[in-house]
Amino acid sequence: MSIKNSFLKNVYSRIINRIFNPFFGINLKPMPFCLNDNDKCLVLAPHPDDESIGMGGVLNLYPHNFDVVCLTSPSKERILEFEEAMKFAGIKNFKMLDLEDKHIINGFEKFKNIDVSLFDYIFIPYIFDQHKDHKAVSLLLKRLLKKSEHKNTLKIVYYEVWSAMSLPNYFVDISSVSSKKAEMINFHKSQIATKDYAQKILGLNSYRGLLRSLDYVEAFSVMTKNEFFKVVDALEFGD
Repeated sequence: MSIKNSFLKNVYSRIINRIFNPFFGINLKPMPFCLNDNDKCLVLAPHPDDESIGMGGVLNLYPHNFDVVCLTSPSKERILEFEEAMKFAGIKNFKMLDLEDKHIINGFEKFKNIDVSLFDYIFIPYIFDQHKDHKAVSLLLKRLLKKSEHKNTLKIVYYEVWSAMSLPNYFVDISSVSSKKAEMINFHKSQIATKDYAQKILGLNSYRGLLRSLDYVEAFSVMTKNEFFKVVDALEFGD
């Protein structure tokens, strides 16, 4: 994955020009995002707890719509924490792919076995998140979609973990399940021993809610497959 420091200085202007403009019909004022009962959604979480931190509210609101794949399994303890969080949210279909932690970009041989053919939405971490494994998911997914069958109407959805999203275009009101999201995060006991992740991420969700006069909001960037390819291509010099 080649990301140059000089590129980061103008990346947002390039993405606005190429992706977030009226030609593509993306609304820069966040709009409500709702799932239908028959929408099939896949969450790709680089590590156990990313799914809970980034979109635990949505998972609690729509558990029957979601499959969750955690790409790494760093330890038996974290596997058990992930399983407990999934069961608490009511997620029936979940698994761990066992890619190498901190080197998932090298794990395409396992990643390519994910069947994406039935999904309407694939949720992944924000490509500008401050963790290289989180960025790598976009590159892996691009390679997978180039090689595998999927719906023509597939949408890619970025969620927030360690970096606030600059240009969210959709949001979900999670006020009714904010306490459940906190509980879900707190199942990851090995990660919250010294940091109160639930309090901090709910602070971001509370801030997101200010725009719509809501208590808690999760923000997302929803785009078509072709728009997603343009974003990833902008980060891959010489690709």
